[in-house]
Formats: sequence, structure tokens, C-alpha cells
Amino acid sequence: MQDMSENAALEATKNIDIAGALWTAMQPALPYLAGFFLFAIFIGFLQRPKQTKAQKQHAYNERRSWDDLKLIRSMAPLENPGRVFGYLRKVCPYRFEDMILSELARRGINIIRGTSYSGDGGIDGQFTLNGERWLIQAKRYKAYIKEDHVWAFDAVCQRRKARGLFVHTGRTPERLRQMQRQCGDVRIISGEELLKFFAGHSVSLTLAPASPVSPVEAGKPQIARASVPPPSKGRAAIEGAVL
Repeated sequence: MQDMSENAALEATKNIDIAGALWTAMQPALPYLAGFFLFAIFIGFLQRPKQTKAQKQHAYNERRSWDDLKLIRSMAPLENPGRVFGYLRKVCPYRFEDMILSELARRGINIIRGTSYSGDGGIDGQFTLNGERWLIQAKRYKAYIKEDHVWAFDAVCQRRKARGLFVHTGRTPERLRQMQRQCGDVRIISGEELLKFFAGHSVSLTLAPASPVSPVEAGKPQIARASVPPPSKGRAAIEGAVL
């Protein structure tokens, strides 16, 4: 038994000596190994995907949009509409787009932000509600909007087989106001409804049949499609059809 213990001790000593010899032999090379390791990290840093100018702008606007929403809610939109619209009409139009998308995201709705600020066919973002795909077009106007813009967006929505949410800060002409719920696949959000939206209230989405109709047909019964839910403790479950 004693011989076995002595052999084990000798073997352990031999292993320690070998490890010590290896460590001593490697010491001169350690600075080079460390340098190689740092160089590899540096090369990896240089080769990382770089954000384009547009991507950086998107990221900046998305971050700022959350601050914008907090500021607007602090204004009490329904009690101070003039102040809120004054702010919305001065804010960067691209940030206005992200504000709408961020408010939808705050309500727990699945959104897709645009990848560019041009060449997107007038689509500023998307979201899914009750299994339906919605496209968003945001217009930061001071004056009256044009019917042509709404109908052009309606055509885009029909080509893409999606619903449309046309959000603007301008004024809706009476003629278009009468037919806004008859604009095929497009739902207009403006004025008091826009204030309610940014204030966190529920906003119902109602649409007419998919095919556009003429202004003289306005007044027909509407089809209730969905409701944008208000936030509940930061998020909200998507409601079913309402109205």
C-alpha cells in the first residue's frame, strides 16, 4: 500500500513538473498570443454590419417617438387639442409615422415598421389586428387633405389585399368626411379620433365593403371590423369585432 502511495506521489510530481515546463516554455509566446487574440477581436469589430444613414435615422426616430408619446399624453390631448395639433404639425414627419406605430405597439399590437422613408408605395408601416393585415399612411398636414391621396392609398391597399389606416393631422373636407367610411379598404383617423388615439382611448375601426363605392352611396350600413384596444397595464389584448 505504501509503495502505491509513493508511486502516485511520484506520478503527481512528474505531472506538475511537466506542466511547469510547458508553462515556462509558453511564457515567451504569451504576448504574441494575447496580441493575436486582441487583433482577432479588432478585425471582428471592423467587419460587423454597419448601420446605414437611413437605419440610424430610423432608430433615432423610433427612440424619440416614445418620448413624443409621453409628452403628448402629459398635454391632456382632449382638453388641449390646439396645443397637441400644434406639436404634431411641427414634429418631424418621419417621427410622426413612428409615433403612430409606437402607440400601436404600446397597446400590444404586432407592428412592422417601414424599412425606408421613400420608395415604399406610400406605406409608412403595418400592423396585424384580429388576423387582418393593415397598412398605414401618415400625413402631417396643416390644411385640408386631398381626396386623391385617400383613393390612391385605397388602391394600394386593395392591390396588397390589406386594410388601410390613413392618419393625418390636417382637416378632412366635408365631402370626404361623408364618404370616409365608404373608401373601400381605408379607415381615416384624424381630428378628435386622433386625439383619443394618442390619449390612449379605444378607437374603433369600421370599414365598408372591399370594393370602392361612389360618394352618392354614402350612408349605407357599415361593417364593423375591429377595434384598436387601449393599453391595459402597458399592454392590451386584441379585442374582437365591435359596434
